Amino acid sequence: MKCLLDTSALIWAMIEPDRLSKAARNIIEDDSSVMHVSAVSLFEMSIKISIGKLSLTGISIEDLPGLLYKRGVEIIVLDPFEAVSLRALPVKENHHDPFDRMLVCQAIKRNLTLISPDDKLPQYREYGLSLIW
Repeated sequence: MKCLLDTSALIWAMIEPDRLSKAARNIIEDDSSVMHVSAVSLFEMSIKISIGKLSLTGISIEDLPGLLYKRGVEIIVLDPFEAVSLRALPVKENHHDPFDRMLVCQAIKRNLTLISPDDKLPQYREYGLSLIW
């Protein structure tokens, strides 16, 4: 399975794996799964660290890309077609978070299953989102 970890799932997989759902943990630990992390998540984490809303215990944000590569995680960048596809993704139930919405667009465009605990994301399944938690 080809998956995209959302920001929360990424943080929990790295620091607090017990917070992952059983299904998410099984997929992440499955050697046949191909894990992806978006540069969008790294951007979100960097912003939250810089304004004091996030602390990564035992991991430096600067070291995170290298750690992900060492674990075989593919880091994907945001391409311009994915960026502009956000305009066409409806805002549902006051879900305005631009980082989450961009991850949804990337997952849809790249045919990746998004691993996310966000209970507002299932409403995007009708637009092609494959989602697991």
